[in-house]
Amino acid sequence: MTNESIKDLVDRIIADGVITRAEQQYLNTAILKDGQIDPAEKEQIERLFDMIYRGEIRATA
Repeated sequence: MTNESIKDLVDRIIADGVITRAEQQYLNTAILKDGQIDPAEKEQIERLFDMIYRGEIRATA
C-alpha cells in the first residue's frame, strides 16, 4: 500500500467490498499528503463514500 494511488486503492476496496481500518488510514494519509486533490481523485473518493453510504462497502476493524 505504500505508493498505491488513490484510484488503485479505491478500486481494490470496491472489488473487495470492504474497507479496513488500515485502508481508511492510508486513504486519509494519501488525501492529505500534498494538500491537493485533483478532479480524478475527488471523483474516486466520492464514488467510494457513496458506496459506503449505500451499504455496498462495509467497514471492518
